[in-house]
Amino acid sequence: MHKTNSHKFKLANLTEISEAKISNLSSDILFDAAVLKTNFSSNQIGKNSILEESNSFIKKTLPLIDTICSKLKDGGLIFIYGLPNYLSYLGEYLSDKKQDEFSYIFKYWISCEFKAVQLADGLPNAHIGLLMYLKSKSKKNPTPFDINTKFVRIPYSDCISCGNMTKDWGGKKHMLNPLGSALSDVWSFKDISIKKAQKIPSELTERILALLSEGKNVLQVNQTKSKNDLLAPKVRTRKLLNGKALPLEANRIIHRNCIDFLKDLYQKYPHGVFDIAFADPPYNLAKNYSKYDDDLETRRYVDWCNEWLQGMYNNLKPGGALFVLNIPKWAIYHYNFLADKMVFQNWIVWDALSTPMGKLLPAHYSLLYFTKSGARPKVNLVNDQLIDSREYCLRNSCVKKRKKFGDNKKEKLTDIWKDIHRIKHKKDRDHHPCQLPIKLMERIIKNFCNEGDLIFDPFGGAGTTAICAKILNRNFIITEIDSHYVKIAKNNLSKIQKVNGILNYDRESLKYKKNTSVSKNEFEKRYLELTDFKRKAIEEKDLIQYDQDLLLLKEQYSGDFKKLYSIAKRRIETLEFSQAI
Repeated sequence: MHKTNSHKFKLANLTEISEAKISNLSSDILFDAAVLKTNFSSNQIGKNSILEESNSFIKKTLPLIDTICSKLKDGGLIFIYGLPNYLSYLGEYLSDKKQDEFSYIFKYWISCEFKAVQLADGLPNAHIGLLMYLKSKSKKNPTPFDINTKFVRIPYSDCISCGNMTKDWGGKKHMLNPLGSALSDVWSFKDISIKKAQKIPSELTERILALLSEGKNVLQVNQTKSKNDLLAPKVRTRKLLNGKALPLEANRIIHRNCIDFLKDLYQKYPHGVFDIAFADPPYNLAKNYSKYDDDLETRRYVDWCNEWLQGMYNNLKPGGALFVLNIPKWAIYHYNFLADKMVFQNWIVWDALSTPMGKLLPAHYSLLYFTKSGARPKVNLVNDQLIDSREYCLRNSCVKKRKKFGDNKKEKLTDIWKDIHRIKHKKDRDHHPCQLPIKLMERIIKNFCNEGDLIFDPFGGAGTTAICAKILNRNFIITEIDSHYVKIAKNNLSKIQKVNGILNYDRESLKYKKNTSVSKNEFEKRYLELTDFKRKAIEEKDLIQYDQDLLLLKEQYSGDFKKLYSIAKRRIETLEFSQAI
């Protein structure tokens, strides 16, 4: 289990009550944070549908959320713990909620990983969600909030094969915080079975209280148990036209708006043509795309997403699989749109090894997996059920060496994927801001459709879906609105060659000019050694007082000195903290 050093802190004060006793709280007392433990039982984990069976649950829970929110200060945090398919409704409710002139701003979907259990067909379940929202008088200028991520950290772990740290982003050892890795939005409690997760583990509560720090007051409300067991949806069978393949030309990259294409296709083939549809849309984060307007207002963005989601659903065959990848903030809306149309299978967490940013590292993406009713879904997990243990690192050099010598410890694939990292280096990208790793698409295609099946991707980008489909002997159609990416995708497809009877994609790394200035490592190490010795972070203008040679090196330094200075400040604070405890 990933333990934190939270035992070293005086924790926030906790008041824990049942739902029935919340009305007894004084109206004069306001809390800095609140935790709602929603009601669910172990036999509800992994169920396919919640809409009809959970209406009573939703109706009971929303007024409880209102009451809890009224007990929060401006700038207070509300955490909601529960099944992912419950949390999507509660999250959208909070995002749209306006109470006493306050708004509620999505901050994080924290994925809590437990010891997985095979509760149904498909992926074993390990994921329970923890929503975090901020109460604020303004959405444009949110009320500031603080959590103690500076000192509440995860100890580093080393690869059991090569001995290097398992986390390999930001790999400069001289820049690492000695207290450990920053907390991300994926929290591991792998010593605890998910069957016991209906009760908030004390380790999770302790982490929340440590993050909120001494002197803060936290309210935990445990929702009353009720008899609202979930039932799997009825699967309706439906025949295809004469049982014959539809006359659709496959293996194409189409330069067209995906919504228009999907509407026209549905008019021609109303019974569905795709075996699997995968979407990785623009995330509405103002990324540097060539043509997309990626800074839409929330409702405009959600409405636009609903159009292509509806088109993907319409054009799937019965039993076909729909996957949509997005950040958790938008996945909440996607889930709510699809849940009354399709059979929910898994809320997969792709822990993509994010780079440091924000109060918690936004490390994961949500990968929603639904299937269309009418036929049995295709699942081939038996071929990829075991993956490399996460006690290993993901460095290619380590993987090759340990495989050569038979060092090959395995673990089961669950609904939390930590063994595939995003593309981190510019040389491995095709000038696309959010290009997906081939391993991610290979896993989806291999495990959830068969050879000869037809795959659709509405946002084709650099062609990763098409490349994987071709290599794995599937057919594909991708649409792409930007002619620049259409050219890149076609060029990438042309690089697939047959080697010893096997299709292989050999991508050449892009070449960038090397910086001929002084080694960044050399200057950073000497600067940090100086600040450690002087027990103070030294500003650029003061370097001349301490080390004139270092000042000369600074003139050739190509890195971000402000960032380095903040790291030095953090190291001094950490040293002082360690000596104080």
